Amino acid sequence: MSKKTENADDFLRIHEGIMKPGLSSSLRRIAYVSLIGVASMLLLGELLDLSDVSDIYSRPIAIIMAVLGINLLSEGNIIINRVLNRRMPWSKQLKRRIGLQLALSFAWLTIIYLFFYLTSPRSLSKGALISFIFGTIFIMGFNGVLILRNFAYNWRQSILENEELKQAKLHADYMALQNQLNPHFLFNSFSVLISEIQYNPISAVEFAQKMSDVYRYVLQQRNATTTALKSELDFIADYYYLHQIRMGETLDLKTDIDPEHLNLEIPPLTLQILIENAIKHNRATEKKPLQIRVSSRPDRRIQVSNNIHRKSSTYSTGTGLENITKRYRLLTPKALIIEDDNGVFQVSLPLLEKHELPKPI
Repeated sequence: MSKKTENADDFLRIHEGIMKPGLSSSLRRIAYVSLIGVASMLLLGELLDLSDVSDIYSRPIAIIMAVLGINLLSEGNIIINRVLNRRMPWSKQLKRRIGLQLALSFAWLTIIYLFFYLTSPRSLSKGALISFIFGTIFIMGFNGVLILRNFAYNWRQSILENEELKQAKLHADYMALQNQLNPHFLFNSFSVLISEIQYNPISAVEFAQKMSDVYRYVLQQRNATTTALKSELDFIADYYYLHQIRMGETLDLKTDIDPEHLNLEIPPLTLQILIENAIKHNRATEKKPLQIRVSSRPDRRIQVSNNIHRKSSTYSTGTGLENITKRYRLLTPKALIIEDDNGVFQVSLPLLEKHELPKPI
């Protein structure tokens, strides 16, 4: 493990020790906030030489109200930050996140001041009130430091994840190109093309055009993190055509896609990898054709399934599925669903909205 990674892990442990939920962490945080808040109030009273600051010393209710107020303020801001981390991470919609966090913090501050004003004793002196105000400002600064630390950590993590995504994307592109440009695939494609030129010149022209479309799409998508499902399906239609001309009735691919899902996003070439795996690892005969089905579901997922008739001589490393899983993990918390049961192999992929995707740094 590198020194930078160790430092990042140490930072995370320190940060979680202060900010994470849980009774022990909350009690420790409340103790820190109470100590800092009360000390800052008393210190201000002494520095400003407020003679009536003795209210804080002599009246326990003033101390209790102050401690309650500053802890409500502190915990409220931490909860606001925690909720926004889940619903609006720093790596997405940064300006909106900052504006919303400031607005919610100000609203919570107003509520706390109103609570303090309505519940505190009417005889509480002006000096004590000034001290309390200073204490809350001090605590807001304390919260600000914690939130900025949280922002810095999450921002750094988003940079690392984007870099990791780029590396996974490069690996996926390389793997897809390797799958399509491997000698076996090229040999079969050119063999079919030569045969079509000799016996069916009109069909040969279409076959050559489909080959061109397939490789053009692969090159165009090399710099894309995701692409519209419609574009991926158009590519798959051309890709299937090349295989279907060679395999004939032994290969059967059908799609059933809800039109509302066509503009949703999917990592490019993922469907190709799944279809290529199905063809690579299963036998296909006229009596038992390889049936591949691509369909969308109401829960905004696309499902790729095929009947299983495995080739005994083919060894699977699982790198294709591993790569797709890793890319999705970096894009969304929604998981892939992989099922291998009752003679059917099935992979369910989440379809993504553009606004759900991490923005490039």
